[in-house]
Amino acid sequence: MKILIPTDHSLLARKAAEYAVSLSANLDAEFILLHCDNVPRPSYSFVNKLDDILRDEALKTGNELADSIRQSTGINAKITCDFTFGNPVEILEDYSQKHNVDLIVMGTKGETVVKNRLFGSVASGVLEHVSCPTLFVPSAAEGNKPQNIAFATDLTNIDEEIEELIAFAQFFNATIHVVHVYPDMIDPSTFDEESTKLELIAKTSYANITFNAVMDDDIIAGLDAFVQSDNPDLIAMFTYKTGILEYLFNESLSEEMTMHSKTPLLIMRKK
Repeated sequence: MKILIPTDHSLLARKAAEYAVSLSANLDAEFILLHCDNVPRPSYSFVNKLDDILRDEALKTGNELADSIRQSTGINAKITCDFTFGNPVEILEDYSQKHNVDLIVMGTKGETVVKNRLFGSVASGVLEHVSCPTLFVPSAAEGNKPQNIAFATDLTNIDEEIEELIAFAQFFNATIHVVHVYPDMIDPSTFDEESTKLELIAKTSYANITFNAVMDDDIIAGLDAFVQSDNPDLIAMFTYKTGILEYLFNESLSEEMTMHSKTPLLIMRKK
């Protein structure tokens, strides 16, 4: 597994890097710490020399960070460092495809549902435009391996989505808790949790699955209630051009999402 960790050498980025390394302790994982400089610059010889200095300094700082992460996690992880100039969102999309990255791990502020306040502008751009699966790690997240994954879904593409999520979950032998939030106008007897669970297990041949139907007119409140009661290690969602994230991150919403204060969020994009 190849994991890309964008870093600006902040404490938030370090937290995400430590989480990623701890998460993959027993995996054959390779980590890339990527620093991107987005300052526009003209093509003059003295500027090129300055660029070389910036690159050398960034790589030196990155290697020091890598050594520090190995020490703090106690894991002799394979970590390389890279540096580039350009728009971070565009760079991450191109870089992840060129280098066959399996997962991007980024730090987030973990504050509110509003995109730029929760993720920051770069992470919000990644959320919307980068196709590689991305794990957003809040500053308060604990470095636990994901033994329990809450999979939020509207069930429309459940068969395809859960197969992709299983490919991730099986690295950790994690249990996938399928969570479907439905409005109170729907009869609860519509959802037979036990039979749906058994059907999913039969279709996927993956035994570690549960199904949870949560009644709530507010998707955010329903997911939040499940997270508060079951305390999963990670939340997983799939995004489409229109879908759950467009609702969750609508700029008009102002509710606090306590589930983002400490629970990492795995986003897997679909075309």
